[in-house]
Amino acid sequence: MFKPLQYDSGKTIKLPLAISQTVVKGDALVWSSGYIAVAASTTEDVAFIALEDVTTDGSSHTECLMLPVAGVRFEADTDDVVSIADRGTYCDLATKATINPDATTEKVFVIDEIVGTAEVSKVVRGYFSRFTAT
Repeated sequence: MFKPLQYDSGKTIKLPLAISQTVVKGDALVWSSGYIAVAASTTEDVAFIALEDVTTDGSSHTECLMLPVAGVRFEADTDDVVSIADRGTYCDLATKATINPDATTEKVFVIDEIVGTAEVSKVVRGYFSRFTAT
C-alpha cells in the first residue's frame, strides 16, 4: 500500500476507471487509453494513488477518488527487506501496491528513508519519479 505522508492536501481528484478494474485504497494507478487503470510491475509512470476501494464491471467507467503523486511523499510497502544501500535508489513496482527495492529497470520510486531497521524492514518512504522521455 502507498500511504501519502505530506503535501497531499487539496489535490484529490475523481476520474473514471477503465472497465474491469479492481482498485484497493493505496494502489498505484496509471493512465490507460484515456481512463485510469491499476499499475503493474512494468509500469513506467505512476500518475495517481487510489484513495478508495472501487470495482468496475465489464461495461461501465466508475469514478474513483485518487491523489496525483507529483510533489507528495509516500510510505510504501516493499516485496522484500530493504538494505541501507537501497536508500537513494530509483526502484520498480513489484505489484500495484508494493515496490521492489532490488529492481531498477523502470525506476518509478525513489527511496529516501527506511522505516525501521535495515535488513529487517519492509517499509520505506520516498517519492514517485514521473516518467520523462530520454
